[in-house]
Amino acid sequence: MTDAPEVSYHLIDERDFRERFFPAVGMQPGPGDDREVVEKAREAVVREILDACDASGPSWTALHKVFDETRVGWLRAAEVEDGEQVQRGLMAAYARVVAHLRPSFCVRGFSFTTLDRVASEAARKVRSPGLLLREPGGGLLPTVPERLAGRVPARILAGGKSGGGYIPKDEVRPFLDAFRASLPAAAKALGPSGEAGLATLLSALVEAKLKGYGVLEAVDAIAGDIHLPKDHRLAFDRPGTLLAACTREVAKLYGRTEEPTPIKPPAAAAPRPAGAVAYSPRSTYEVGQRLNHKNFGTGEVIEVLDSRRLKVKFSDDEKTLVQGLQTGGASAPESAASPAPREG
Repeated sequence: MTDAPEVSYHLIDERDFRERFFPAVGMQPGPGDDREVVEKAREAVVREILDACDASGPSWTALHKVFDETRVGWLRAAEVEDGEQVQRGLMAAYARVVAHLRPSFCVRGFSFTTLDRVASEAARKVRSPGLLLREPGGGLLPTVPERLAGRVPARILAGGKSGGGYIPKDEVRPFLDAFRASLPAAAKALGPSGEAGLATLLSALVEAKLKGYGVLEAVDAIAGDIHLPKDHRLAFDRPGTLLAACTREVAKLYGRTEEPTPIKPPAAAAPRPAGAVAYSPRSTYEVGQRLNHKNFGTGEVIEVLDSRRLKVKFSDDEKTLVQGLQTGGASAPESAASPAPREG
């Protein structure tokens, strides 16, 4: 099981994909358009998304690189109408970005494809993520070739990172009902090894229904180092931290009664030293100024390298952070932040 791919279920806002994420990748100049104007508009959307992700330091560089690489892959896929590349590239990148915005539900070796043999009625409701390339009325998003949306597969591809199946927001409830109806047979067919997957998917579906999101499946999309704090996903990939009602529901199918995991009150935040300010990549700083960084803690500016970079001394390390991002349209260079060691 340790060699099985990590599958993640992401709570997605379809409107956000169409109006923000896709323009950040797929916006292209048309006939008569000024290329520089279009590129600046696209970069502004990227920065808006990075701000929403609260990305700073190495996270800013890593996520910006995701957008740059995804844009190149999208152009290639659109040119030859390669639906599988859209699934592996565009949708997997969307999953990585969404992981910075809201929890992802992670499990190994269990996917929508698993449902084909143990919950066929629910499996038939899994849709292709190519639907996200269409407007709610059915028309294609700008720059999407005529036949491309219909060529995106509705299942995870074998090998490599991939965006898998998709449950639209309006179809989460009927999918959840079909999945719940199939749980007894699925638990019997899968045996004990299927409990984690059933509980994880059930939790994701319930959370999506309660919050009004769709669900996008991805494989190995966030298994690598993308500069997420190790607790960012609310630990939904560890036993005992899924939705308590969902784990109890699945546990009963295996003949056990699980008590809900007690919810501990959050620890009180340590008081910030006098004079320290919250770090933001949009602000500018001076030597001697004290900053509070959400990942690195409290540090002091020891050198302003240029209008875009500064060096900060934290308790156990020095970091190069970005600053003044609201004042220009150019991407931050790779050297704008020193990569942090992977946590976890």
